[in-house]
Amino acid sequence: MSFQLESSADLNTVTACTNDIIQINRQDYAHSVLISPTQIEVLDARALSDLDETIWGKVIATAPEVLLIGTGATHRFAPPAQLASLYQANIGVECMNSQAAARTYNVLMNEGRKVLAIILLTND
Repeated sequence: MSFQLESSADLNTVTACTNDIIQINRQDYAHSVLISPTQIEVLDARALSDLDETIWGKVIATAPEVLLIGTGATHRFAPPAQLASLYQANIGVECMNSQAAARTYNVLMNEGRKVLAIILLTND
């Protein structure tokens, strides 16, 4: 699915998201990513269970208002215990399918919100 959004060329904008790739600023990524308006990190994660305290530490260090987790083609919920450190840091967390997370990330980023997104490219 391609996206057409008004955005700043200086910010990371998701320009497409399918089950196989996420495109950021028209550059394809074939791996899951952690994305902020100013940084992109490729993740070695294909499922919610692959997300761990190392990743949560990176999220907490940036202190976003909200973390969006795109769970692949299917919407899945992360177990609350897995997200405990994020909740303790007062970070809102929303899980949704990856295309919805990509669209929501773009909207919040363009509103100037402090948002991060983990977009998982899963095998489902």
